[in-house]
Amino acid sequence: MSDLHKTEWPTLTLLTVCYCAWGLGTTVVWSMWGPAGIIFTTMSIALFSSLQHEVLHGHPTRWNILNEILVLPGLTIAIPFHRFRDLHLAHHTDSSLTDPYDDPESNFLDPKVWDSLSLPVRLILKINNTLFGRLVIGPLVSQVSFVRNDWRSIRAGDRAVLFGWLWHIPAVAIVVAWLVFVAEIPIIQYMLCAYMGLSILKIRTFLEHRSHERASGRTVIVDGRGLLP
Repeated sequence: MSDLHKTEWPTLTLLTVCYCAWGLGTTVVWSMWGPAGIIFTTMSIALFSSLQHEVLHGHPTRWNILNEILVLPGLTIAIPFHRFRDLHLAHHTDSSLTDPYDDPESNFLDPKVWDSLSLPVRLILKINNTLFGRLVIGPLVSQVSFVRNDWRSIRAGDRAVLFGWLWHIPAVAIVVAWLVFVAEIPIIQYMLCAYMGLSILKIRTFLEHRSHERASGRTVIVDGRGLLP
């Protein structure tokens, strides 16, 4: 089978639809009715993040460089793709899943670390451990922790982390250029859309993993129906 036939055309089509929705949401739809523009833009940013997740797992073509180029623009503003890729792939190491030290996406803390935290920080983390909190403050809590850890790694000389952030500069520049020269939506409102897009992603991850003695028991299968299955 040729490389062309191995290409996942439905995923490419969805990516095209995502970019079109994002472009329309920030221009035509916003100029027609602001709330509709926010909805279009927010949903397309959330979808784009999910498509980035597919790319870091080797989709939709067999060429990783091409896949990464396809999701180059930093629509989320806050998350460098290469850092998302490296941290998420590390998260997929089953033996360290949910481990507070070895899993970079873990929401669990060592009891000794928890005891050392101030009461306000504990309160914030307790709120963040509810679905409402995860939606409202979850992206901010994650971003603060993410940037803090990456800054420590950069100061310690980790070039891969530094590269991930440097590569994010042109990715965000593409979005900023669009917002300044093409889009109708103001930058402040766009930042709100980016935040809400990341909030939507928190729904899926809220009950995705749990603490368990065995690695095989740490992944949760959530059965459901309706808007939030």
